[in-house]
Amino acid sequence: MRILQVVVRFHPYVGGVENTVYHLARRLAARGHEVRVVCADEPAGSPPEVEGIAVVRLPWWFKVGNANVCFGIRDALLREKPDLIHAHLPTAGFPDVAASVSRKLGVPLVLTYNNDLIGGGLKGVLAGIYNRFLLPRLFAACDRIVYTNPLYPSQSPYLDPGDPKLFYIPWGVEVEAFQPAAEPPSPPPLVVGFLSLLDVHHRYKGLEVLLRALAEMAELKGDPPVRLRVGGAGAELGWYRQRAEELGVADRVEFLGFVQDLNAFYGSCHVFALPSTDGRQEGFGLVLLEAMACGRPVVTTPIVGVAGDVEPRGVGVLVSPGDPVALANALRTFWQKRADLPAMGRQARELVEERYGWERITEEYERLFLSLPTRQG
Repeated sequence: MRILQVVVRFHPYVGGVENTVYHLARRLAARGHEVRVVCADEPAGSPPEVEGIAVVRLPWWFKVGNANVCFGIRDALLREKPDLIHAHLPTAGFPDVAASVSRKLGVPLVLTYNNDLIGGGLKGVLAGIYNRFLLPRLFAACDRIVYTNPLYPSQSPYLDPGDPKLFYIPWGVEVEAFQPAAEPPSPPPLVVGFLSLLDVHHRYKGLEVLLRALAEMAELKGDPPVRLRVGGAGAELGWYRQRAEELGVADRVEFLGFVQDLNAFYGSCHVFALPSTDGRQEGFGLVLLEAMACGRPVVTTPIVGVAGDVEPRGVGVLVSPGDPVALANALRTFWQKRADLPAMGRQARELVEERYGWERITEEYERLFLSLPTRQG
């Protein structure tokens, strides 16, 4: 099958959706499918081929929100003549052109709907216009709509849980690349990890809540010593540094910038935290899978894609979104049960191997793609 992936950016750009498309494309190609990618040329000058996958990188002029605007995308898609088009939201524009091209070519369209398109200010206004007028047309053009978070059909005002087009496939993780590391020295301190792009579009990842949780703990005598390791770069890095200073926890926080060696980063932590605050913006939370693949327990919120497995499988703790007191209490619990952390980490690795490995995820996508007959007209 000739599969065309249409995504706003692609490897080597770093991001959750970009990483997902990269790993899915590689594994579909390994199964004998011809996979090609059309995306914006960001970062500029990225290679036209990635591990045997042809990548058409289009020049772009500006961004609307987080979406690159490429005026040549329709012609580029028409030249590909695929058997199936796979597009991805929440970046608008690319999926809509993909829908138009799929109709013209008479080929199926699968849309992976990671999360709603929302925002504040002008971005929010544009998102509202898009969701009201363009998103219904996109949905109507799709043969299948894949959602990655099992909670999302009930959280999003735009998805209908009864829509027969909806199909659940979670994100995956490369279990071969992420391996359990040796346990860091026994606490104290309890080392907590956090990893994200540090820009305005990713404030919902909850780093500010995590800093406030540290401040809650710093105010009480006898609280366990906790050190936070923050991985990630972006325009908001300075703001987070300043916020740590204002909260009086700068001496407890280490800002690492862009992390090259993810195994070493996760391995240096006793616990990984992703206290996401907005269920409509948090599509899944891929870093949780990476941390668990490295054998680390997690603390997160009920809105992430793996939330339903965290407490039942004994791999971590869930706390209410935006609640620094609850998050501080969770970290105290980890401290009190620190002898159990290695066992929790082993259970986390087992969960990832069982449910979230990329081979299984690719098989689910392949089965879905092959089930769709080619449309005519």
